[in-house]
Amino acid sequence: MKHLFQILTVFLIVLSVISCRTRTQLVYLEDMAPGVEYPAKPARDLVIQPDDKLVIKVSCKNPELALAFNMPTPGAYSITPEGNINSSSSPNADSHYTVCSDGSIDFPILGKLTASGLTCRQLSESIKNELRTRNLITDPFVSTEIINFTYSVLGEAKKVGTVEVRGKERVTILDAIAQAGDLTQYSKLDRIAVIREENGNRQIYHCNIRTKDIFDSPVYYLKQNDIIYVEPNQQRAQEESRRNMQWVFTGASLITTIISLVALITK
Repeated sequence: MKHLFQILTVFLIVLSVISCRTRTQLVYLEDMAPGVEYPAKPARDLVIQPDDKLVIKVSCKNPELALAFNMPTPGAYSITPEGNINSSSSPNADSHYTVCSDGSIDFPILGKLTASGLTCRQLSESIKNELRTRNLITDPFVSTEIINFTYSVLGEAKKVGTVEVRGKERVTILDAIAQAGDLTQYSKLDRIAVIREENGNRQIYHCNIRTKDIFDSPVYYLKQNDIIYVEPNQQRAQEESRRNMQWVFTGASLITTIISLVALITK
């Protein structure tokens, strides 16, 4: 009985050591040194793609001239008794153009315009040039915004899901990680995958946020509908094993307690 008790005690000690958790340190950009300047590459603007949704607003010094080139809110403007257009109207922010599969949009009066492959700034300049060239508006101001800029975060992040971006075109993978509440201790920092659709094809990129090389990655700046998948490290698999061992540990503890009580009673 005494030998059995000693064996079980040693067994419990071994289980305790195995079940101890080694916490992984999340260290980003660990190869960057303080006081050292690193060249920063110019940020990349989003490029318009088929099926993108665009909000395009045209304005000028004479608001009445711009009304025909905007998607109006129903009833947002009216005609006065004198026959003048009430220029207090404004384009509906929810009205948008959907880029066709051939990369074009159907714009009022100007007709079919190429949008795919251009940035928002380039498309705005193209529309401005068309308005000037056709003598429709001499002093146009055009703004373009992509309103379907979303990305998804999956895997070992504290908060997973799809994020909608409005008001900005430059979102980095580090921004996305911050928005997701940071990564977890089970995250594999040197193998974060980004799945991207380009030209009708899907491609997967892997990046390492432990090093400054992340700034040179083609997926450092996110694009529409990017999917970020954070792979689990080996510790995640071990965690499942530890959970199973906890049941063994609990059972062994119970058996040891019973044996100890029997040993005391039979003395």
